[in-house]
Amino acid sequence: MQYQAKTFIGRNGTLYTLRSPQAQDAPKLLSYLKQSALETEHGISYPEELDFSVQEEEDFIRKFVQDKTGIMISAFEGDTLVGNASLFAVLDKKKTRHRATFGIAILKAAWGQGLGYQILSELITFAAGAGYEQVELEVVSDNLPAISLYQKLGFTVYGQRPRSFKLNNGNYSDKLLMLLKLR
Repeated sequence: MQYQAKTFIGRNGTLYTLRSPQAQDAPKLLSYLKQSALETEHGISYPEELDFSVQEEEDFIRKFVQDKTGIMISAFEGDTLVGNASLFAVLDKKKTRHRATFGIAILKAAWGQGLGYQILSELITFAAGAGYEQVELEVVSDNLPAISLYQKLGFTVYGQRPRSFKLNNGNYSDKLLMLLKLR
């Protein structure tokens, strides 16, 4: 679904624009994905695993703009993409259509500005309007700032997945399973 653009002033006074990415943003989105993967090990991929073509990313963006059950919101500081999130159905099956999940990442340069809260608030509003009954997420158990943000938005922990990630250094990270009931 197309997201109606909004502006937001970060805690340091920086003006951010929240909007749906467009196909022409694909190169920026690819660069952003690789940078965010370099900045933290909390994401799902390592930079070398992000080998999408610009065309594949354009197609992915178009899918979200056309999808009535999903949405993607990007955060821009001027022309620089500094954050992105997408919300979508867990599975498109009758038994699971009431459940949504999402992914989000903010570049380190924009951490602490309130972008995560703003974007997730918009995703939650969309999810409720789209008829989802709950929003679910997984978060690395040592990502305390993210866990705090999710709890601030009303998410609660309902489980833990031990050894969910195996890192390049051979260590493991557990994930917390969190849920927000919308109705």
